[in-house]
Amino acid sequence: MAELTNRAAYLKGLADGMKLDTEKNEGRLLSEIIELLNDIAVEVESLDAEQGFLADQIEDLDEEIEVIGNEVFDEYDEAEDDDEFEICCQGCGEDIIVTAEDLMDGEIICPSCGETIEFDFDCDCDCNNCDCEGDCEDCE
Repeated sequence: MAELTNRAAYLKGLADGMKLDTEKNEGRLLSEIIELLNDIAVEVESLDAEQGFLADQIEDLDEEIEVIGNEVFDEYDEAEDDDEFEICCQGCGEDIIVTAEDLMDGEIICPSCGETIEFDFDCDCDCNNCDCEGDCEDCE
């Protein structure tokens, strides 16, 4: 962009060297056009510098967003990949972490009290009590 200001300065020097008569209309017009070109060149150079600064800032922000996104989504992916659930043992009341695989196996043994905890997902009852086999008031 410095090329624009250099060219505008060259035109101004050329006009000064030609000793344009600014008392005449043509000379005054050319002088004003050259000044306008110089002002435009300076403004464009300023805008170019500001645009470069903003582009650097955007690049920095983009990198920071990528780092934050990686941290957030990596944690989310890890939690999703673990497929861990917390349940409460009916025997001792201890909270136990089980995986989806444990649930699919149908049972686990409580590490605190040793009681077998069974998982039955075949209940069609409205009362959600698999022992009633559909014979309770809530299932009728």
